[in-house]
Amino acid sequence: MTFSFRLMREDDSPMPAVVFEDSTNPGLVPVWDAAGVYDALYNSDGRQAREISRTVAYGLDRLQQSASLAKLVPPTATLDEAIRFLENVHRGCTIHPSARVATA
Repeated sequence: MTFSFRLMREDDSPMPAVVFEDSTNPGLVPVWDAAGVYDALYNSDGRQAREISRTVAYGLDRLQQSASLAKLVPPTATLDEAIRFLENVHRGCTIHPSARVATA
């Protein structure tokens, strides 16, 4: 099982279009909580990407600068995976600021 983060663009079509999607290990929840991005990732459905991009950038900085967060990474994941995921989410939010967040 994985955690999926999507950005959806709502335009004139009857179905929203996925403009960004990435997934990661659900075991990273303690890392997300400690980095301050848990709510931005898990409790932001329907919000615009621009509303969470600053929080994601802050969490990414924390992951890259705080070696103590590496202790929270489960054996089934790596700190590099967590950093890569947040980098991708931040990039998606920056490129598609008006897209809506959808998680699964």
